[in-house]
Amino acid sequence: MSKRNLILTSILTILFTITSLHSFAQRKKNKSADNQKFELTDKMINMLKFRSVGPAAYSGRIADLAVNPDNFSEYYVGVASGGLWKTVNHGTTFKPIFDKQAVYSIGCLAMDPNNSNVLWVGTGENNSQRNLAYGDGVYKTTDGGKSFTNMGLKTSSQIGKIMIDPRNSNVVYVAAQGQAWGPGGERGLYKTIDGGKTWNRVLEIGEYTGVSDMEMDPTNPDILYAAAHQRERRVYSKIDGGPESAIYKSVDAGASWTKLKKGLPKGDVGRIGLALSPANSNILYAVIELPESKGGFYRSVDMGESWEKRSDKVAGSPQYYNEIYADPINQDVVILMDTRAGRSKDGGKTWENIEGSNKHVDNHALWINPNDTNHYLMGSDGGLYESYDSAKTWQFKSNLPITQYYHARVDNDYPFYNIYGGAQDNGSWFGPSQTHRRSLVNADWTYTIGGDGYLSIPDPNNQNISYHESQYCGIRRYDESTGNSVSIKPQPTIDEEYRWNWNTPYFLSSFNSKTLYIAGNYVLKSTDMGGTWKKISGDLTRQIDQNSLPMMGKMWNPEAVAKNLSTSKFGNIFALAESPLKQGMLYAGTDDGLIWITENDGGNWTKYETFPGVPNMTFVNYVLPSQHDESTVYACFDGRKNSSDFTPYLIKSTDKGKTWTSIASNLPKGTVYVIQEDFKNPNILFIGTEWGVWTTIDGGKKWVQLKNGIPPIQVKDLTIQERENDLVVATFGRGFYVLDNYSALREISEDVNNKEAHVFDINDALLYFPSSNLNYQGDVHFRTPNPDPEATFEYYIKSGHETLKQKRMKAQKAAEKSGKFSYPTEEELLAESEETKPTLIFTIYDDAGNIMRKLTAPLKSGYNSISWNLSYLTNRGAKVPPGDYKLAIDKNIDGKFTRVIEEKPFSVISIPNALGTPNYTANFNFQKEVIGLNAKVTSTRGKIKEMYTRVENMKKILANTAVEANVLVDKLNTFEKEIDKVSKVIEGGFGAKNSVLSRIRFALYTTSSAQVDITGAQKEQFKLAEDAFKNQETTLNNLFEAQLPALEKEFEEAGGILFNNPPTRRYYEE
Repeated sequence: MSKRNLILTSILTILFTITSLHSFAQRKKNKSADNQKFELTDKMINMLKFRSVGPAAYSGRIADLAVNPDNFSEYYVGVASGGLWKTVNHGTTFKPIFDKQAVYSIGCLAMDPNNSNVLWVGTGENNSQRNLAYGDGVYKTTDGGKSFTNMGLKTSSQIGKIMIDPRNSNVVYVAAQGQAWGPGGERGLYKTIDGGKTWNRVLEIGEYTGVSDMEMDPTNPDILYAAAHQRERRVYSKIDGGPESAIYKSVDAGASWTKLKKGLPKGDVGRIGLALSPANSNILYAVIELPESKGGFYRSVDMGESWEKRSDKVAGSPQYYNEIYADPINQDVVILMDTRAGRSKDGGKTWENIEGSNKHVDNHALWINPNDTNHYLMGSDGGLYESYDSAKTWQFKSNLPITQYYHARVDNDYPFYNIYGGAQDNGSWFGPSQTHRRSLVNADWTYTIGGDGYLSIPDPNNQNISYHESQYCGIRRYDESTGNSVSIKPQPTIDEEYRWNWNTPYFLSSFNSKTLYIAGNYVLKSTDMGGTWKKISGDLTRQIDQNSLPMMGKMWNPEAVAKNLSTSKFGNIFALAESPLKQGMLYAGTDDGLIWITENDGGNWTKYETFPGVPNMTFVNYVLPSQHDESTVYACFDGRKNSSDFTPYLIKSTDKGKTWTSIASNLPKGTVYVIQEDFKNPNILFIGTEWGVWTTIDGGKKWVQLKNGIPPIQVKDLTIQERENDLVVATFGRGFYVLDNYSALREISEDVNNKEAHVFDINDALLYFPSSNLNYQGDVHFRTPNPDPEATFEYYIKSGHETLKQKRMKAQKAAEKSGKFSYPTEEELLAESEETKPTLIFTIYDDAGNIMRKLTAPLKSGYNSISWNLSYLTNRGAKVPPGDYKLAIDKNIDGKFTRVIEEKPFSVISIPNALGTPNYTANFNFQKEVIGLNAKVTSTRGKIKEMYTRVENMKKILANTAVEANVLVDKLNTFEKEIDKVSKVIEGGFGAKNSVLSRIRFALYTTSSAQVDITGAQKEQFKLAEDAFKNQETTLNNLFEAQLPALEKEFEEAGGILFNNPPTRRYYEE
């Protein structure tokens, strides 16, 4: 290459490099600008807070119990889907102690036998039913539940049991079941010898086989027994056993294992429950699930070496129960967890049901008091029960709000709407979102129908009619006026069977509430409130034979353990909805991954079977047609049921399903169960997921979790009460929650964020006077506070204020980084202590501009809220009348007041009253008059008290002054009697029948907590008080302003020194 060409090439290279660097810098700058683009953050929604509304009337599924052996009043309750609760007073009260952790499902508990403050928690419910929650391993607390640490095994999903070596608390065994919805993960028996720092799998069987139960010989903890369980559940089937299910024994602390065979069933085996008798460690019991819905109860009397079948007893649904508990004293007594718990007193040979008529069925956990074996704690699907007479009678713990709700709907009842929903194994309910009493209690809720409760929908045009549903389309129309219900389940008109999902979808048309749609494998329609039904579709499923699909990687014979049991017949519709914008435009989503649309009420249907990013045949959880745009529809899919796929599948179509786009964006792993769209802003969406509630204000570009006031919990359904702007949440394990007035989300924007200050639109405040609930029911009585009648002001402040102390500490930190240190001067510290804290002042005006109240809050940046209880001037002032009001905000920095928010209007409205609307304005004006007189009386009482004090001081000082004993004594006593006369009229006292004060109190408080007009008696008493006070006012003022100073002058002339009060105790006195 020539020198000229070399120079030219070098120049071009340099120019290219400079251009590239400039282009890169520009891209980086643009990217940085993009990163600074406005978006919703956690801090912006901190002003929004959920509240629990319960109920605890039927509670929820208990997974395990751990009782302190040294103090039976202290125990822990592990909830299958609802966290961990603790009582220290024998169940009088319970406290949730696991709500700060990432997961909510508890499988088992183990208390350290050497330290009751140490509790191990296995997360993930250890069953195999349809709605099975999962965990993220094993947790440990060393301080009685104040804090927890995840100790590992994070992919175990479900934990069967945990056992601790009593000789060494650092040796712990964990029976890991593994995920039910597919292979892999940490499954088998794990052991730690260092308190959970490291784990070793000491028993591994197969990719579909975990360990569901285990026992440890108390006389020799190196002897272990483990029950292996092979299983898999899919949306289309379930196999609850296989050849790998078995009982294993180790005699060397898990180093080696022997499969126990002698006397035990061969071939495919299902779930096995174990119990070693504490009374005789040679005796081991096993309940074993077998093919064709059979099983047996087995006993070994030689430490598992050989077994005898004692009976055919097995739980009715072993996937859900099959746990056994041995009596701590009697080696022949054993209790089996089942739909109705069974007890044998002869080592499993014969059995009796011990359920009782006043206890919920479906039992999962048991504790037997070792000091009194008639005393049980038993956990079931309906909560926690206690018996002191060996299960003859039961006491229910009605204060655990852990109900598993599948759905939530609301009505428009006024002033407080009702929430409707069905609960897992606990029927269907409705109850108020709040009441006019101080608390919501269990008695506020109405039970409508039994069974597993699912979707409950109120008729918007008839407040007495609602629809409720139990499993497999057990739909009934309920009449609240009678409490009766009638089945309206569709019946086939030809020789066929409808395939209903366990949780059958249906809805009332928003165009005509007498029109209902319901779906199995067909969509059916009724125009007479469910009286008759007509098919409006063909079979909308893929019509795949569930027995043609593999389980655990292979095909299974009909005799496989629990094959297809406790599973909805595959090929059914789970999601069903009608467009609120176009009558007869319906969507249907199936369990085999199809979405269908009809625009002519079933005249013809269009099928969509592939969705970008969503695996084929993924279960359709929810379909939501937009209420803003006829062509827009949203869909949620549940990949968990497709081999443990926890991807959050959430997609949107703007062309009626032809094309789809994911809007899952930044969502974490976990199923999305439901989506709802704000009725005013289509970009505001809410979703219920495996881990709680999330929202977006930009159509799904970014999601933020709404978690203030609600624990981590699976959310099955959401609904919006439009009148109140409330988001109502059906949690699967913590009851219902309400997010009151989320409307501020509609205003949050870049414009608001750039303002110096902003007040969000203020909801109307309801004026009423909360009444008391039935009191003195004891602490076991469930109650959750109702919202107070108040106006809530949500606001944003861009910049806070840095105090002198904050500035100094910031400067100190900066100086320390550079190796310098300076101590503040006394003057600086004094200035800090004297500095007035910066505040915000919220001033409320009535429509005429009169100041009603001033509230103060710290001046700090960000999104916050403050509430006004509608009282005049003070917290206990008269309630203001209904009307229009305005809010203004000032900031006060070092005594300088600056208005940052001009007057923002809102209204106070009253709730209906049986006696008609009172004259609130007249009431308020009357109360202001009474309050004014009361203020004068209070001032007068202060003067009376001061006069008594000053006279008493003069007497004491004269007693210690060098004057004659009779100096001023008569005058002071006479003066005191004059005070007594006035005090008797104003304050009352001995011999007084009435006083100014007592009459004022009657006038002020008689109707202060009721929505009625001021009574004639109040007006009468006020007039009497006013006249009596006027008669005494001149006398009192003369006593205070003239006679008392004259007496004090005489006192000084006599040698007394005013206020020369000797101390009651000198420093040198003992």
